[in-house]
Amino acid sequence: MRSLFFLSLIMTFFQVTSSAQVLNGSVVYNHSSNIDTEGMPPHIASSMPKSAENSMQLLFSKTQSLYQKDPNFQEEVDPNDNRPRFFKRMREMAVNTYFKDLESNKLLQQTNFFGKEFLVDDVINNFKWKVNAGEQKNILGYTCMKAYYQDSTHNLVAFFTPQIPVSQGPDIYGGLPGLILEVQSANFHIMAKEVKPGEVTIKQPTKGTKKSREEFEKIKEEKIKEQTEMRGGSGQQRRPIFFGH
Repeated sequence: MRSLFFLSLIMTFFQVTSSAQVLNGSVVYNHSSNIDTEGMPPHIASSMPKSAENSMQLLFSKTQSLYQKDPNFQEEVDPNDNRPRFFKRMREMAVNTYFKDLESNKLLQQTNFFGKEFLVDDVINNFKWKVNAGEQKNILGYTCMKAYYQDSTHNLVAFFTPQIPVSQGPDIYGGLPGLILEVQSANFHIMAKEVKPGEVTIKQPTKGTKKSREEFEKIKEEKIKEQTEMRGGSGQQRRPIFFGH
């Protein structure tokens, strides 16, 4: 009860002292994900990097957000980069786009699976965060509070700022009384590197074959089973490369 009271006092402080609340804008994040090479041939696994990084952009308003590859990022080409060519293709394909609409509780995931584009229709994840209002840090000039979430598949730490009072965040994350500027687990780390307040245009993604979450998961299971059978049913499954969560 004390922590909730403390959080309420801080929220009130931010609301009173902020001369102009930020409700719209864009954030650029560095999205770093671990790479799971389990099941790969040893000669390929040994040449793979341990992690992959992408520059991502979040467009946000009070009710909607779009998390996508940063359209303004120009990746420098390293002539000495000797990583497998297929890894570079897989990294590009593994970048998902997420659209969230808080009013309708709608989540759309635009994703590439085995070379085919899908638009997965889902609901927004209801993360029941626990806020530690007494633990704070400064990110890009914004005072942020710490929040935790843990269940059988997630163990998350996030930092959000009540100075931007929208329940938005990168990737699938949100549901806090302020914009999430950092979130991490054992498998990934998403960190804001630029915040730009201002009006933005948020467009719902439309590219890809539309499927429900249940339909898409069934397609994934069938494709993995098909790949296993192509290898003589040996049980050696070639799973998609794991980039983060």
